[in-house]
Amino acid sequence: MKEENKQIVFTGALSLADTYKSTRYQLIIRRKYPMIYISIMTFSMSFLLYYAFKDESTSQQKAIIMTAASVAIGLIGGLTILYFLIKKRTATFYKLDPAISKEAVYIANDHGIKIEMINEVVRWYEWKDLLNSYEFKDMFLIYVNSISVIYIPKSFFKTQEDINEFSTLLLQKTKK
Repeated sequence: MKEENKQIVFTGALSLADTYKSTRYQLIIRRKYPMIYISIMTFSMSFLLYYAFKDESTSQQKAIIMTAASVAIGLIGGLTILYFLIKKRTATFYKLDPAISKEAVYIANDHGIKIEMINEVVRWYEWKDLLNSYEFKDMFLIYVNSISVIYIPKSFFKTQEDINEFSTLLLQKTKK
């Protein structure tokens, strides 16, 4: 006999470290295709530059190497600055949203997921209204829409069995 309406109850409050992780995971989800494009373009440009200048003189080759090195250093510097800007933006949003750091009780069942916070409005999401879900080694991300995401660290669960049941529920109920 199939077990109906089993509820998985877990509690927790998001920390700033959890928010950093969730931002990193969102970037991983979104950057898959741009990274493939950048890799293909980099390989293609390297291939073209090599064959275009392989018979040139030594001074021209040095100029090409210096140009390529300058571009690489600029790219690395830009990525480093981008990393710190994203980290700062995440911390700012965490501080601006007081509800994100409050203790919440999450209740998941066959119909949806309910999030209850003390002195806050209860949020109810039916599974059919959720876009996607992703599981990472220490967190679940559930997309309510293209902008809004529910972050659920696995540390909120009491047992590994609850984590496995919730993971199975997400696989069965959310769209992929």
